[in-house]
Amino acid sequence: MTVLDILAKRNADKLRAVEADGASVRYHLRMRDGVVGIIDAFELFDGVSLMFNSIPRGTAEWDDREPCELQIDWCRRGRFELDAANGRAIRLNEGELAFHDERVLKRVMAFPSPLYTGLTLRIDRSVGAASLERALHGRTVDLDGLARRLTGEDGCTVCDPDPSMRALLGSFWDVDERAPLARLRLKALELVALVDATPSFAPHAESYQRRSTIESLERSMRLLESDLESAVTLRDAANAADMSVSSFKERFVRAFGISPMAYRRQCRLECAARLLETTGESVARIALSVGYRNPSKFSAAFASAFSHSPSEHRALHRDGERGHGRINPTA
Repeated sequence: MTVLDILAKRNADKLRAVEADGASVRYHLRMRDGVVGIIDAFELFDGVSLMFNSIPRGTAEWDDREPCELQIDWCRRGRFELDAANGRAIRLNEGELAFHDERVLKRVMAFPSPLYTGLTLRIDRSVGAASLERALHGRTVDLDGLARRLTGEDGCTVCDPDPSMRALLGSFWDVDERAPLARLRLKALELVALVDATPSFAPHAESYQRRSTIESLERSMRLLESDLESAVTLRDAANAADMSVSSFKERFVRAFGISPMAYRRQCRLECAARLLETTGESVARIALSVGYRNPSKFSAAFASAFSHSPSEHRALHRDGERGHGRINPTA
């Protein structure tokens, strides 16, 4: 039984397996408001699991009693917030990497961005360590020592990966349906080797903001999410937060890990993706409905975000491709 199978039994009203194809199992994660996220899980080796997470905005309460393990999370896009049982609040912004162990017990998981995409590598500190050593042809993996070094005194470290590690993490999404399990195994082994060979990671010192500030920023966020066909300026959003433009932009990025106008562009493209998947509207009409007057500019922006054209996106979803998402976080 995999870790996700155990978690699904413990959280039966929130997490359930819906599809399996031999290489992976797809789970649905149900939030408080009924919104459903997708987790594609690969059991790479005994005690080593890889998950691709695609979670829309929402919050889930969670019953989590971790086994003795090391968990690596990378936020490819969006934002993840965790209220843990030990009283810690963990925030993972776009591009950031987190290491944590069994001391971090999940209680409330929040996804404040329109869509969170990221990966999770979970390694059991006994069974998983032995599997990795066999896969690495006898190379000793001191997983207990590695976990202590990576997770620090509090059980969790959030940091920025260096360029080599960031490129490797991003490349997990380049694996298509041709022998995905074997290829993802190789990438996971490379990631473990690279993490083990990195002398140190500089952890973030969390910069907290007052609740009143967050509420002001959330007012501007609702404006940026709305009426996507219309022009909303940075000043409009700053006015909604009752802040100067410079102060608003700095605080928005610090709170949500993305600039205000990049956030609006992200909302537009994700809305367009949903319309392509669920309606028969023309690409030009969808472009207009999300604020793009020039269909060519819309197609270029969409391709940059999703790594395929709007027409290809519609065809892929019409054909029912499972995959695990190919969204470019730099879009």
